[in-house]
Amino acid sequence: SNSPHGIIAITSPDGRHLACMLHPERLFQKWQWPWLPEEWKATLKASPWLKFFQNAIEWCNNQKPAQ
Repeated sequence: SNSPHGIIAITSPDGRHLACMLHPERLFQKWQWPWLPEEWKATLKASPWLKFFQNAIEWCNNQKPAQ
């Protein structure tokens, strides 16, 4: 990415805001990947980026509504 130390994302101190220099929405399903290592093809059920979205949903679901 040519960024210092290969940084591709940053968050605010409280973790509520995320800025990414990548596009995980373009790679959340395995078939969207232009290339996979051969050893991943037989065992990988979904893209590792799917966890990114699952974590976001889980975090949102665990937040208490503002009072």
